[in-house]
Amino acid sequence: MKIYTSYWAMVRHFPKTLVGLNTTVWPPKWRPLGKDANGVIVIDCPPLKPGPTCEGLCNGKCLPRHPQDCEFLNAYQRQLDEINFEKFMNSLQKLHDKICAEEGYDDVDFALIVFETPQNNCSERLPLWIWLQMNGVDPQEFNKLDI
Repeated sequence: MKIYTSYWAMVRHFPKTLVGLNTTVWPPKWRPLGKDANGVIVIDCPPLKPGPTCEGLCNGKCLPRHPQDCEFLNAYQRQLDEINFEKFMNSLQKLHDKICAEEGYDDVDFALIVFETPQNNCSERLPLWIWLQMNGVDPQEFNKLDI
């Protein structure tokens, strides 16, 4: 089981064995949660969604775009740091096993989905990467060319 990051526009390129975990407050209207016609599953991930401490801190007009100077991203990083990582990973392993059993797969990977592309520094991607790396996980950005 690998953990990737990705963004909503890339979901249409996911293979069936890459399960999307929505880390955004809400999914886009054009791609609801659940299984799509291609068999790609996207599930809400409440622990990784920006919570109450992040509310009202982002108006989408960050200038300059330096993540370390963003109140929203700093609040989000603090939120992630409060998560019991071992408990989170145990839950993810249970989800992995359930999906493999239900879909008949040997293995599935997970992609933490944000809205912004990897080139956009104003994104929850950086705090997610920091959080994963601090807990011994080396995430990768999903690239449709890798499949």
